[in-house]
Amino acid sequence: KMKQTSKNFFNLKNKIIIITGGSGFLGSEFSSTLSDVGAIPIILDKNNASLELLKKNFIKKKQRGLFFLVDLNNETKVNVVINSIIKKYRKIDCLINAAGLTGEDMLKTDSNFFEKFENYDFKLWQKSLNGNLSSTFILTKSVAKHMLKRKKGSIINIASDVGIISPDHRIYEANKKINYKGVNFNTPLSYSVAKSGIISMTRYLATYWAKKGIRVNCVSPAGVYKKHNKKFVKQLSERIPLGRMAKPEELNGAIIYLCSNASSYVTGHNLVVDGGRTIW
Repeated sequence: KMKQTSKNFFNLKNKIIIITGGSGFLGSEFSSTLSDVGAIPIILDKNNASLELLKKNFIKKKQRGLFFLVDLNNETKVNVVINSIIKKYRKIDCLINAAGLTGEDMLKTDSNFFEKFENYDFKLWQKSLNGNLSSTFILTKSVAKHMLKRKKGSIINIASDVGIISPDHRIYEANKKINYKGVNFNTPLSYSVAKSGIISMTRYLATYWAKKGIRVNCVSPAGVYKKHNKKFVKQLSERIPLGRMAKPEELNGAIIYLCSNASSYVTGHNLVVDGGRTIW
């Protein structure tokens, strides 16, 4: 067995890493970065347009990666994809559960995901829990079966700072004093509950598989900047000790760390990457 030296601590060369929502806003960052450091990212996404775009970028940059269009809430179809990956590579080293129903997804639909809680539609509550929590359950179950055979693997779930603290509802509301009109979105209860659920699932599975060689951790980012309303950004940034939102690439270090041998003694941990937001 190769002794862990500081040289190979972060070595992910030829590691087979599945990324769900792998062509999304954060997922594409993870996919591209992991390919750059020598891993083979397997990108699973239900969005054909973003998947094709990422594929083009990979070809252009001569990066390695495999792409699958799949409904992550369909257990049968997920199992077919996972089995074909095992057939090709004989192993899965890491799983990154990055798929989720994002604020952007919610804004794009006709449904009112941002309705007041008192009038909230139960179907939208279910849709949000499905998109954020159930897909993590399905993928983890499917991949873990193969990791258990090798007694080896690292699973990383993407949670959120609002899985730890409550969203600050004031950042969405109008404030006449500073001439802030407010924004047409918020953090629905279902999102916070789903992300708390992901943190809970992480801890549960970390202890459940502790002696089976599978490590399970999660990453909780704060808001990641994506051309948001300037006044909204100011409202949110004032509540973050580092005074700004995250840049998409600032989560890559956490992902590489948790995928690699550098974190061999870390399991059940929630790595908070939030510029200090949750400590205030």
